[in-house]
Amino acid sequence: MQHAEIDHQKLMQTVFRVPLKSAPRDLGISPTTKTAFHARKSHKKSRTGCKTCKQRRIKCDENKDGGCLKCQSHGLDCDYNRDQLSIKGNLILPRGEEHGLLSSGSNDSSAGALVKINHMRSLTPLRPGLNPIFPCTDELPDRMTPIFQTLHHFDTVTYCSMGSDMGQQIIRYSMYNIVLEKPYLMHAINGISAAHLCHLLPAAQHPIQHKQNKLADAYHWQKALRLFRNEIASGANKQNMDALLSTIMLICVHQFMLADPMPDPSKSFVYAPSEKRDEYMKWLTIQHGFQALWLELGETLWESIWSPVLRDSDLKPVAPLFLDVPEGDEEHALFLELCEVTKETSREENPFYTPLEYLLFLRLLRPSMNIFNKLITFVGVIDDRFYNLLRIREKRALIILAHWLARMSEIQQWWISGRSRTECIAIITFLMYDQDERIRRLLAYPAKSVGLPLV
Repeated sequence: MQHAEIDHQKLMQTVFRVPLKSAPRDLGISPTTKTAFHARKSHKKSRTGCKTCKQRRIKCDENKDGGCLKCQSHGLDCDYNRDQLSIKGNLILPRGEEHGLLSSGSNDSSAGALVKINHMRSLTPLRPGLNPIFPCTDELPDRMTPIFQTLHHFDTVTYCSMGSDMGQQIIRYSMYNIVLEKPYLMHAINGISAAHLCHLLPAAQHPIQHKQNKLADAYHWQKALRLFRNEIASGANKQNMDALLSTIMLICVHQFMLADPMPDPSKSFVYAPSEKRDEYMKWLTIQHGFQALWLELGETLWESIWSPVLRDSDLKPVAPLFLDVPEGDEEHALFLELCEVTKETSREENPFYTPLEYLLFLRLLRPSMNIFNKLITFVGVIDDRFYNLLRIREKRALIILAHWLARMSEIQQWWISGRSRTECIAIITFLMYDQDERIRRLLAYPAKSVGLPLV
């Protein structure tokens, strides 16, 4: 019996033979045999990627022919496609928690969104000591793109695609300080971001996401405009001018853009019935909000966070005497002749004088984001007289506008290009059979810019 118990215990035991390093020959292994070493696959580190990709912390493909593909696919401005502006101190965004933020459901309550926004503050340059109170206290629509997602998209993608480098830096490091204190500005940011997502995810390819983004776009702009009007009614002052001016600029972006991914020139104001033409020309009145704010605040606006942009947009210190025709510039001479502008002409008596003065100076500058602030100033000089000439489709006013639109289309930002190309093509097709040879010759540059052959 005792012997049987011992045999049973042995059956439950396992014996391992451990080879000694000092005796490799016992295992049949040669002392000179070594484990094969696999070298790391060679690769090229991206050290000269564009600024936008570096800021977004993604690998740049460094395609210098028209801008890197990452920026092109998101409708962003790329260093490879323009002159660089030497502004230092860009903030590099971490990407570690992006997936977790964007993977939640779309129907967030205000409290839930507040938690996520507080969490996102580590990803954004929001003021460190700010304790935000989320502006949206009512229930959000079902199936709408969540607020934290539109905020994150604006902070990482959309702001890089609007305006000049100077304006983008102001958004990045100054405007965020007031966003969470002004609900109308918060809603405007979400609305622009949702509109950008609609542009990137068209309905034909992404019907569900597009519908969610479209709903967010409409919801946030309805809220933004209502709260903005209430703020205006209470009066503009030094304390709220930064928020008001920032919101006006976002409203201008939204009003200028075209929602249709395939714009139709036949829907331009040029081909609209006369009784509906004002409705189709609203994008030309984007300067009215700024002008109203200027009338109320006057010189105080120069103390705004947007003061660098306002000063950069001023053409008076740099504009030459446009009545002096540069040698060999036939186009310049044709404009002066066609619009009957001479040294005896005054801007008060000739409605073409000021718009033409601005246009002829802008012709001297190569279109790029560095001159965006000056380019967009053109709409600010469209007074009632010039607007009415456009409304009745006066051909000299149209040709001036076509040249400005052609230059704007070369900026190639998502909210600019569609409108600029559509209206420019409409004007060209409307005027291309005009009997005046000067008109047809002046159409050459706009037609070339939008790729439209002249017959």
